[in-house]
Amino acid sequence: MKIAHTICPSCSVGCGVNLIIKNQEAVGTYPYKRHPVNQGKNCKKGRDSFHILNENRLENPLIKKTGLEQVSWDDALGAAGSKMKSYSPSEIGIIASGNCTNKEYETLKKFAKSMGVENVGYNAGTVPSFDFETATLDDVENSSTIMIIGDVLKENPLLGRRVILAHENGANIISVDLFEKTLTGINSDEYIQVESMSEFSEISKKILPQLNESSTVLIENLKTREEFENVLKIFQDSDAKILPVLEDCNSRGAMNHLPALNKDELKEILEKVKLLYVVGDDPASYLGESMKNLDFIITEGYSVTETVLMSDVVLPGTCWAEKSGSFTSTTGETQKISKIVEAPGDAKDDVNIMMELAEKTGLEL
Repeated sequence: MKIAHTICPSCSVGCGVNLIIKNQEAVGTYPYKRHPVNQGKNCKKGRDSFHILNENRLENPLIKKTGLEQVSWDDALGAAGSKMKSYSPSEIGIIASGNCTNKEYETLKKFAKSMGVENVGYNAGTVPSFDFETATLDDVENSSTIMIIGDVLKENPLLGRRVILAHENGANIISVDLFEKTLTGINSDEYIQVESMSEFSEISKKILPQLNESSTVLIENLKTREEFENVLKIFQDSDAKILPVLEDCNSRGAMNHLPALNKDELKEILEKVKLLYVVGDDPASYLGESMKNLDFIITEGYSVTETVLMSDVVLPGTCWAEKSGSFTSTTGETQKISKIVEAPGDAKDDVNIMMELAEKTGLEL
């Protein structure tokens, strides 16, 4: 049995976990006791994170014929590269998820730039790009007042733990959400239920005087980009430190390299392009009918998804513990991950896939 330290891929907080390997297979996890983020604690999502290494994996390159059929890497990359060369840059779109490594985003950005593709970005949910200095986990724990939009204790339990520790040290916890009862609301000093976030503008006038330099504001993923931007603007007028809580393990890293696109913006890309190159994402699961307008879909990923099933070429990549690289947490801390186990079948490292596809497309990265 082997134990290896790594970073949890389940959310954007960036906890350290120990991955348990037996007979070259991940069989479990336990907390990394000396890690500064989670300090030896773990949540259910973190404990279960090893399952993604073993479930619904893509193992071989595929090309759609009568159905998806296994082919060689040379055939798959050749078909993808040839098709890309047959379209103009304006007819090509590139969409990534928030779960790739920083090196993968850097390579994908170079790929798009070299090809002249401008219809590119990552699935950012409703969070807009931002470049201000965010609150740290220590800021949260040492706050006098914490304002929370959303259910942090449920969605990001180890960030929620810092809120609980702050509360035990005397911090005042105020939370706002759309639901009658939330885990965060139950554990707050004051819980404000709103019917829509548009109500919050008026309510915030009573809250802002309570916020100062020792206060922290946590903002979860809201329903729309406009809501997020409005809430962000309200608190940027205060002296409080702000922490947008991003969705995926490397959403912050993606933001540093690619445009942050919401659902409507991703849909606009699909309406403009004929060929779509997908890296690590599953746009068919949230864009539905819009995918049917495409002539050709190339998907690079590690598991079987709705998008894979409707793709013309499938390039099997690697999952988190099968490659080296780094993730940037929601607080902006970049942490290295190392290759711990081998990828299944004939799957390849994603950076290598991009480089080989670039070569087949006639690009120099």
